[in-house]
Amino acid sequence: MDNAIVQAAADYAETVLGKEGFHYISTVVANCKMLAAELDECEEDLSALDMDALIIAAYLHNISTPAFGFPDHHLKSAEMAVEFLRKLDAPVNCITNVEKIILTHTRAVAPDEQEAIPLEGRILYDADKIGRLSGLAVVTSLIEFGARYPNRAVNAEILAAILRHIEERFVDLYQSLHTVPAHNLAQEKFGNTLAFLDGVIEHLSDATPV
Repeated sequence: MDNAIVQAAADYAETVLGKEGFHYISTVVANCKMLAAELDECEEDLSALDMDALIIAAYLHNISTPAFGFPDHHLKSAEMAVEFLRKLDAPVNCITNVEKIILTHTRAVAPDEQEAIPLEGRILYDADKIGRLSGLAVVTSLIEFGARYPNRAVNAEILAAILRHIEERFVDLYQSLHTVPAHNLAQEKFGNTLAFLDGVIEHLSDATPV
């Protein structure tokens, strides 16, 4: 691994994203390493896996969000990553691979279409999504709802409806994971979160007509 470029990418991400954003990115990087290590060689062709590009892309995949927000962030982050790596005189193939990984890391595709996405892009997608299948993500979703509708009163019926929507999103997200190790890693968190949501929804449904 080209440690100098990887470290430069990490430093750049920390500068751009700040402490909190970089903490999340560091978790994604760790997830990438873990998923790549646990991939079944019989299931995936690992001979062409570019770990340098994967880790660099993991550090840089959100770098555009502080300035431009999350909508279509893969496009601007890929552009910024290419510009940054060119300034470092990184190898052309590394720059090309990092760009492809960032551009594809937001795409969820059916199993029979996965070859259209580089393996590194699939790993980054999974690494980026695993943390969103925990109970903490439920709290984050509720905070986002409150921020979006600050003046809306919330009763038990509305809260139950919100939680059902969150549960549907969680199921879709879990089913969209590309790799077997990601499914295995997320399974316990996903199961615990669903059990929690089902319990709260049932309690709210018993408390008020829905």
